[in-house]
Amino acid sequence: MLIRWANENDLPAWYALATEVSAIFQHPADMGAELKTKKSGTGTIRRYEMLTAVDYMSGNNMGFICFSREKNSITWFAVSENYRGKGAGRHLLKTVLRQLNTNKDVSVNTFVDGYAPGMAARALYQKFGFAGKRVFEHDGLPRSEMVRPATNEKRGGSFHYRYPEFIKAAQKENCPACNNETMPDGQIDIVLNGKICVGGEYPGQGRLFGKCYVMPMEHYFHFEDMTEADAADFMNEVQRVGKALRKVTGAVKINYEMHSNSGAHLHIHLFPRYLDDDFPSVPIDYRINEPAPYESYEEYLWFIEQMRRELE
Repeated sequence: MLIRWANENDLPAWYALATEVSAIFQHPADMGAELKTKKSGTGTIRRYEMLTAVDYMSGNNMGFICFSREKNSITWFAVSENYRGKGAGRHLLKTVLRQLNTNKDVSVNTFVDGYAPGMAARALYQKFGFAGKRVFEHDGLPRSEMVRPATNEKRGGSFHYRYPEFIKAAQKENCPACNNETMPDGQIDIVLNGKICVGGEYPGQGRLFGKCYVMPMEHYFHFEDMTEADAADFMNEVQRVGKALRKVTGAVKINYEMHSNSGAHLHIHLFPRYLDDDFPSVPIDYRINEPAPYESYEEYLWFIEQMRRELE
């Protein structure tokens, strides 16, 4: 299955699912017809607050979940009967919790304990750390507020946790790199010209001496959208930087990784690999950067200068 943001083409399927689950929700009328009449969902889609699970082979919408970043809550959630028990609900809920602030309480209003058609939903919430807080009445029906207590979860800056900000920065007019915003602490330009920017990092991702990155000056979000000429020029520059990096650092190998999951302006990471590095036979954990792999900050500055000499 594919978990993706819902768009306006998905609204008929959402309305149909709402009609299907009206009885389970104990809704006195056709919930889907009401949502359609009110033209509900367009604002939720625009704010990136509605997800859908899609069956790859059929293209059918398996389920939907809506949420509110402002209220830090889940506002609507259902999976079609034809697709229950296939993990769609679990994947949808997991993904929403990434987009909400888990350092605060996350809430949802759902079925009361003991209501048979709602037990599967309550059990899923409980698996993800929700617990019943109070029972109240909504539209004349009993409902239960369940709350997932705040955690001390540490998160990176990738789109998995901050999609609206990330996708906004993917546009050239909002791109921090294209607008010459201040570089993060510890980053120094090794090369900056009309073609590329090569940046050094202190203390350095993965605790790898000489870890750096290469970024094209032209704004691209997806590598596959690069023109053939730009892609060839960029990769030639990456190859040139890699050759210099191996010479300066004495690395056995240079690993080349293109992610752009946090910084939306395309760039490629160069990770020097050594006999004694911390990742034999496993992927590099970029989150590890302390203690620094340099003997001192002066040694880091020495590395920057050596790279500049090689690349000049």
